Amino acid sequence: MRTDARMNERSVSVVNGKFQVAILEGGSGDPLLFLHGFGGLKWTPFLERLSGTHTVIAPHTPGFGQSTGTEKLDDIHDLIFFYLDLLDELGLDRLPLVGHSLGGMFAAELAATQPERFTHTVLASPFGLWDDADPVSDLFVISLEELAAAMYTDTTVPEAVAIATAPQAHMTEVDPTSKDGQITIRYLVERAKSMSTAAKYLWPIPNRGLSKRLHRVSQPSLVIWGENDGIIPATYAKKFATALTNATAHILPNAAHMVLEEQPDRAVELIDELLYERQLGVVE
Repeated sequence: MRTDARMNERSVSVVNGKFQVAILEGGSGDPLLFLHGFGGLKWTPFLERLSGTHTVIAPHTPGFGQSTGTEKLDDIHDLIFFYLDLLDELGLDRLPLVGHSLGGMFAAELAATQPERFTHTVLASPFGLWDDADPVSDLFVISLEELAAAMYTDTTVPEAVAIATAPQAHMTEVDPTSKDGQITIRYLVERAKSMSTAAKYLWPIPNRGLSKRLHRVSQPSLVIWGENDGIIPATYAKKFATALTNATAHILPNAAHMVLEEQPDRAVELIDELLYERQLGVVE
């Protein structure tokens, strides 16, 4: 994990200890909540740039990282109320909300459930809608090479290479006494845990009725998408922006599903335009 002088890590107990939530926090200024995608959470250049104007609060969703309690969550509705309990525990209200990928779906559900709690909503390549004519990729069957190409436009960057070359061995094939074996085991355990958690909300298809609730997201909103997204086609940007009450969509070139990592400067620029009420343009 990348470390930075601006970022701290802490653990928060929620619902009388039913959940222990690992949180990355950094920056200065008014708080902003960030919800991560199915790939997990790390302190990226995007979050570092965002922390220049806000105190970024980024929790690991239960089932990811060191956050516990995923077995107490049966569906998306349980998760949303968990997040509301977390916000109550942190004393957070009237703040911007940013979510990416799986976290974008969670952010949309949160903003629909308590629209008055969030001043602005930003959805980057969110799951949650479904079109039979333009289906979302099945994360649970595609190869690691296909996954890397779907997530990153440039498959030679270290993050994409790491996905494409990740260990695929079974536990019984790994030597637990070797250093490499221990690293592989930790990776396999973490990947199995995160994918099992993601499957709870995305499998068999990421359609949990969000389209019936998106109109409730009434605060100023922004939809950001990578033009080359191989997980969720960029055509979904307009679908989300149309369904939201007050949203603008921007499709960014030279970016795939990890648009916030591939285009951090442009993404933060667009978010600043929204938060500081500068004039937003039409779909790019």
